Amino acid sequence: MDIKLMIGIVMIMLLGVFLLLYRWHKKSTQILVEELNLFKKEKEFFSEAMLVFSEDYKITFANQSAKTLFSLNDTYQKMANAKEVELKIDTSDAKDFFTVLKQESEKNDDSFHLQNVLLVIVGKMKQVNIYVDKSGWNLNKTITCVVDMQAVVSKETRTLQKDGGEDFFTGLPSQFSAFSDINSLVMKNQKYSESFTLLLLGIDHFDELQTTLGPGVTNKIIKEMAEYFKDNERLKIYRMDCDKFLCILEKTNNDEKIQDTARGMITELKKKEIENVRFTTSLGIVNYPTHGENATKLINHVYVALDEAQKESESNIKFFTKEFQGIHRDEVKMNEDIQAGLKNHDFFLYYQPVFNLKTEEMIGAEALIRWNHPRLGLISADKFLEVAKRTGLIIDIGEYAFREAIKQRKVWNDVGLKKFKITLNLSLKEMQVDKLIQKLEILFEDNSIDPREFNLDITESSAMVNIEKTAMDFKLFKDLGLSISLDNFGASASSLKDLQRLPLSMVKIDRSLIFDLYSNLDNQITVKAMIALIHGLGFEAVAEGVETSRESALLYDFGCDHAQGYLFSKPLAAGELHDLLR
Repeated sequence: MDIKLMIGIVMIMLLGVFLLLYRWHKKSTQILVEELNLFKKEKEFFSEAMLVFSEDYKITFANQSAKTLFSLNDTYQKMANAKEVELKIDTSDAKDFFTVLKQESEKNDDSFHLQNVLLVIVGKMKQVNIYVDKSGWNLNKTITCVVDMQAVVSKETRTLQKDGGEDFFTGLPSQFSAFSDINSLVMKNQKYSESFTLLLLGIDHFDELQTTLGPGVTNKIIKEMAEYFKDNERLKIYRMDCDKFLCILEKTNNDEKIQDTARGMITELKKKEIENVRFTTSLGIVNYPTHGENATKLINHVYVALDEAQKESESNIKFFTKEFQGIHRDEVKMNEDIQAGLKNHDFFLYYQPVFNLKTEEMIGAEALIRWNHPRLGLISADKFLEVAKRTGLIIDIGEYAFREAIKQRKVWNDVGLKKFKITLNLSLKEMQVDKLIQKLEILFEDNSIDPREFNLDITESSAMVNIEKTAMDFKLFKDLGLSISLDNFGASASSLKDLQRLPLSMVKIDRSLIFDLYSNLDNQITVKAMIALIHGLGFEAVAEGVETSRESALLYDFGCDHAQGYLFSKPLAAGELHDLLR
């Protein structure tokens, strides 16, 4: 055969092989891109750093979190000013992240998980979980790496302690373990199209309990709860922050069964009495993948669900809904607006007079805070105080109200206005403020105001949570010169013995008993007996929410001392009250 012909045939064969290889490579690349796009779309790792490596450990994809973490440009190359990122496993020294990852990957033929390892970034450590996927969706022996980030701690302050997998206080798996296990479940359940459920349990009114009982008692409650969960082997429980416990239920697809489990936990815990304290709990619930496709979203959403449950009632259960997300965003915005309003002095006080029923003279006025919102206009307290209580801003609002009321008292004293007591509502959280008494002393002294010109209101329900502590706190305020009234009396259950222990001046009968007093014989009997009881204890009786002359006449006949309500006066601005008394 002619040599040229043979060469030609060989060349054609080689060209054919080359074209076949090219088409195969192009098709494989296209499939890889499609699969990668699908992965990027479906995994939703919005906060975790995600990298995809080729077989020879070159980066073929990095999401925005990974680009930021490793200082990568759009072609996935390290930038000139890239910060040093190292990885430390067990007791070995920290080394370049990519070098250590390659070494670990070469040790494992299948997918693996580096749990509770340390990422060292310019001398600071992050405790992280690293998930390396070498199977399933990734083609051509590509390697997918997801870095699940957690909180920063300085290298100097880190000591030889546990790897973070166990909560040191309760001995339960920690919230770090929860993030790790949830992300592992996500990766596992995506392959088998299975679901799981998270239940977040929290103690109702925990902040109030901690304020009134002290951390010693509430810590014992948390430890006892942890022991209950440890004894219940069928539940997989993690200690989250403070009073929160997270439960994972696998292979769940029946909301009724989930609710039964949740109700059972609440019922069992309700039976417990620790340190002679009874408490209730509520639960928020999310389902994977309906309510989120990674640990971060699922945990964020289950916290929102619990918050909504506790806002509605005690011993409550709520599944997460998208509507909650909108409410949560609104509350975050409200919280920011409150802070700005306090700074810009957008809050001011109205004063609702209190009248003596016998002499018809004004003997005091209750200070009610209002908010002149720059966008929404005038907002009453019921629209923002609940948000403030949950975020702790109630303390700042309380101090703001004290300052404004004391300043206004000085203005009225300087112009010789008639003396009367200003009543300020006191939140239990304000009683937790360090050295509140000293702050008040300074305010009174700086403005040359006698503390005896002020009265503090506290609700019956708040006062009765821990009567021993309430009695001691009230005595401190009384020693300062302030008088104290018990608000919303009759809305909760107080014992005669408890009332006798409190150094009160007045007791205010709840408006719910006054609302239909004229037409409701039962309420008439109740209110008449309450007034007699109040007088028997040596206190003055005040009726709240009086709106008709018939109600006023009945209260007068029953021997009630004072009354407050729209029959006598609506809440007035400081200038209007000044004109009324002039």
